[in-house]
Amino acid sequence: MNLKRLFLTQLKQFIKEPESFLLLLSLPILTILLSGIGKAQEQAIRVVCYLPGISVSDTSEQLLTTDTDSAPDASLSTLAEKLYRYDGLYFFDICTSEQEVFDAVAGNRAECGYLFPTNLYAELLKGNLRELVTTVASPSTTMLPVINETVYSLIFEGLAIDALNQYLSEDSSIAAEYDTLYDKNDVEELYQKYLLDDSAFHFEYSGNPEEYRFTKASVLLSPIRGILSVLVLLSAFTGAISFYHLAETSVFNTWKMRISSVTVPVLYTMPVMLLCIYFAGLGTGLVKEFLCILFYGAACILFTLLLTIIIKKRVIFVSLLPLFILACLIFTPVFIDISVFLPAMKPLSYLFLPYYYLILF
Repeated sequence: MNLKRLFLTQLKQFIKEPESFLLLLSLPILTILLSGIGKAQEQAIRVVCYLPGISVSDTSEQLLTTDTDSAPDASLSTLAEKLYRYDGLYFFDICTSEQEVFDAVAGNRAECGYLFPTNLYAELLKGNLRELVTTVASPSTTMLPVINETVYSLIFEGLAIDALNQYLSEDSSIAAEYDTLYDKNDVEELYQKYLLDDSAFHFEYSGNPEEYRFTKASVLLSPIRGILSVLVLLSAFTGAISFYHLAETSVFNTWKMRISSVTVPVLYTMPVMLLCIYFAGLGTGLVKEFLCILFYGAACILFTLLLTIIIKKRVIFVSLLPLFILACLIFTPVFIDISVFLPAMKPLSYLFLPYYYLILF
């Protein structure tokens, strides 16, 4: 039997198999479910803060108000304003009490929380840099170091000018003449001038805002494309299992049967994967998507054929299959990029085909 006729025969048998129908049906179902989950979770990460004497009014403008009893200094009020107005991957909510911060973190309604003292900036200017801000976080949080950097930078914005004024008036070579040479407004103006010109080290991001994409969806990756790529690989594995079964009869243990058994499920699955990607709104261009799926499918076929040559026994192949699929889900960026948190684990990603497909997008 020539290879073309063998392909057609295998394709007919594949379509008739209930397992094949279930595998193909799982692709659009998973796409629908994961698309719904992604939309339901489309929100920024919440961080809660308590600054003594500062709360948020219930007006439509949501302006910050200060309680007269606690009377925080101007720098702390400015910090609260910056936190509340911050627009990024996470947002800051101002709480009215310390207990509210603990309750929000304990109830998983916030990623983490911060408790600021009333005299924060006064203590910083005195050189007391330790144990001023209390951090409240769950042991399972992964975003705390990143959020810490944002909080530190916002604190420093208010601290820098006060620290500069203190240095010039107390420790600099012009301390004795400082009051007659400059006033606070002059110092702030010069500070902003030299901060933004070429005399100070800084990063500059060039390009139009439209060239950058920012999402508040989640720190987790969109799993749809990753799941689909793993299922294409799984379809090649199901073809290999079919070949192992046929190869028990020596007349079917041929290279043509091996190739057709592995290739047919992949060829049948790839168009469904392409449709699912566009159904989920993840398409990046028909030509690119088609070529990427085509080359990825070919890689899955070659990889599986190589495995069937190396692994002679069906029982060994079947026993290793769940472990391999699980490793694909863990070490490739399907749900989350593990190399962000464990860089030493990144080389393991190179062992799995979905990694090479997913890094193209």
